[in-house]
Amino acid sequence: MSLFADFRRRFDLRPAKSLNLAGSPARTRSEASSAGEDSGPPYGAIAPYGAAGTDHRAYLAIAEALRDGADVVPASDETGRRLAADGVSLVEALDGLSALYRSIAGGEPAFAAVRALSSSWAEASLVHLHSLSCEDPLTGLSSLAHLRSRLGELYREAELRGTSVPKDHALVVVQPVNPPGTSPFDRELRLVDVAECLRIVFCGGDVLGRIGARRAAALVGRRPNLPQQVATVRALITQWRLDADGPQLARVWIEGLPGSDEMAGRLLDELARP
Repeated sequence: MSLFADFRRRFDLRPAKSLNLAGSPARTRSEASSAGEDSGPPYGAIAPYGAAGTDHRAYLAIAEALRDGADVVPASDETGRRLAADGVSLVEALDGLSALYRSIAGGEPAFAAVRALSSSWAEASLVHLHSLSCEDPLTGLSSLAHLRSRLGELYREAELRGTSVPKDHALVVVQPVNPPGTSPFDRELRLVDVAECLRIVFCGGDVLGRIGARRAAALVGRRPNLPQQVATVRALITQWRLDADGPQLARVWIEGLPGSDEMAGRLLDELARP
C-alpha cells in the first residue's frame, strides 16, 4: 500500500480508487498523448476536483503549481485552509487532491502536498472550533457540556484542597410549568425569561446553564442567603410577564450535589431528561 493510500485509509475506510470525477479513469500524460487527446483542462481552467458541492477553485493554486513545476507546498497549505473554511471534511479534501494529481500528473499526490494540506486544514479547523461559543445562542445560558466541565473542575479543586463539593456548592434548578398545548416556541421563550431572572439574582460569577430542553440551573455556592435567593428567583419568574393572562409558574428547587464527579455527571443526565 502506498504512503498516500495508507494516510487516507486512516481517515476513511473506503477503498482507494481513482477519483477523477470528470468521468473516465485518469491516464498518464503519455497515454493521453498517444491517444491524441488533451491531457487536462486548459491552463487556468477550473477542473472538477473534489466532492460534489466543493468549490473547485480552491484547488486551482495546486493545479497551477503542478503545471508550472513549482513547489506545491505553499499552494497545498493555502488550499487546506480554504477548504476547512468552506466546511469541507479532511477526507473530501484529500479526495480532491488525489483527483487533481491523477488528472494532471497521472499518479498519487506527493507526500509534501498531503502533509501541507492536512496540516493547514487541521489548524484552520481548530481555530474555528476554539471560536465557538459555549453558550446556548437563544437563552445565553452555558451549555450542558460547559456546566459539566465546571463541575469537574470543582471536584478536582476540592480533592486537592481537602474540601467537599456537596457541602460548598449546589444546583438551583428551574423548570417552567407550561400549560397543556404550549408550543415549542413558547417554551423556548419561557426559558429566555428564566435565564434573565437567574442573571438578576445570581450575578456574582455563578455558572448559569441550560439542562436539556425544559430546565435551567445555576451552579452556586451554599451561601447563608441561598434560600432567600431561590425565593427571589421564584417571585421574579411569577411576575416577569405582567401582560400575561396569569402568573408564570415554575418549579424552583435546590438540588444537592453527590460526592463524586462521576455521580454529578449522572445527575446532570437525569435532570436533562425530557
